[in-house]
Amino acid sequence: MQNGRRIVLAILLLLAAAEFVVRAPVRYLHPTNWNDLAQYYATSRLWLRGQNFADADKFTAMWRDEVGETLSPNTARMHIAPPPGALVLFAPIAALPWPASKLVWLAALLAGFVATVGSLWRIAGFSLTEPRALGFLAACLALAPFHTGIASGNQTIVVVALCAFGIWAAGARSDMIAGLCFGAACSLKPHIAAFLLLYYLLQRRWRLLFTAATFTTMLVLLAAARMQFAGVSWLPDYLNNIRFGAAHNRIDDFTTANPIRFMLINLQVPFFSFTHSAKTANLLAFSVGVVLILAWIFFVVRRQSREFELLSLATIAVIGLLPLYHRLYDASVLAIPVCWCLSRPKNLTHIANAALLLMAPFLVPGAAVLQQAVRQGRVPEAWAASWWWDRLVMPHQTWLLLSVSLVLLYGMAKRACIHAYKPSSNHSMLDRREVRRRSRPTQSAYPVKSKDRMS
Repeated sequence: MQNGRRIVLAILLLLAAAEFVVRAPVRYLHPTNWNDLAQYYATSRLWLRGQNFADADKFTAMWRDEVGETLSPNTARMHIAPPPGALVLFAPIAALPWPASKLVWLAALLAGFVATVGSLWRIAGFSLTEPRALGFLAACLALAPFHTGIASGNQTIVVVALCAFGIWAAGARSDMIAGLCFGAACSLKPHIAAFLLLYYLLQRRWRLLFTAATFTTMLVLLAAARMQFAGVSWLPDYLNNIRFGAAHNRIDDFTTANPIRFMLINLQVPFFSFTHSAKTANLLAFSVGVVLILAWIFFVVRRQSREFELLSLATIAVIGLLPLYHRLYDASVLAIPVCWCLSRPKNLTHIANAALLLMAPFLVPGAAVLQQAVRQGRVPEAWAASWWWDRLVMPHQTWLLLSVSLVLLYGMAKRACIHAYKPSSNHSMLDRREVRRRSRPTQSAYPVKSKDRMS
């Protein structure tokens, strides 16, 4: 029986690996001059040359000279406002010619995926002899957000890798390394990394937080100093680009002005389908996000322990996707709750299985497939025009993320109650072993032995 299960898992692992190769690096290498790397490459290259990286005309000229392609003057892609620290981090890539930079960036994305899987593997203490370890690897290889992120060249894959490695380093009490990782992640995509840092704020990991904040600030100051040294006034153009993007960027809009709005996974998308008001949708999304975060904070403060850590981080990683702008590739952070679900959480097996079931649809890019089916006329017009299609079916990924966050919050509540009401005179053998282990000095909060795995 055990051998048969391993054979099935090995087959699934091979299939997932084949799917990963075809849908991620192969699609990335498909001949195209534009992907998500392009805007950071062009702006960082301008910054390296001491030119105004926020000037739309200079951005267009750079793209024309480097790639031989002309951008429309009205496109939002001309009005770029990247986090200033990202210019510094992308400088080694931007120093290369465009064809070489694409290949180097692909290598960085693949390395990021490996780092994510490897870090979470170490955190959970998986072993290659365990079927669930193979299941975790197969799940990560099959997750559509990873495919989309790598295929589009999006920096989220690197951000998730930095966060995963930072979580492992924080568990090993290497706060300096963890802080540098989270600082770099915040410089690239603060709306992903900042939610995870909230956990360490509640844990009062001041050294880690100080390192992250200092590194992020240093990168911003370095970017500004380069412009100051070159005598470039960039801030007015930068602020103008932000205003232009907020008013004219249809691609990131969650309303019907965006023909592909269901590619977004934040709560504003389904709420707009109900209210038809952007302000109301924003208010509802932010309100739900605040309620979920407050509930999460309550459970974290109530039960602070190392074995509670991975569940807490998995929960806030999912919650962070809901109130702010996010696309499918940002759901790569689902690797964290998948890791927790497969780490055999004590007394929470049913909750872990429920969360895995809710995350299973992310093995396919559901919204993209449905939208393509509508365009090709494979969906009856009556369905596509119905209320339930717009409010339930197309934004199903967002509803699933909300459901996962609620399930994980329930797991946190149950775990907190289990420990809160356990009689102090009747500790189990595992509890006594944990007390003795905590009394001894340790190098890592994430031991690799199966008996000490965190739940």
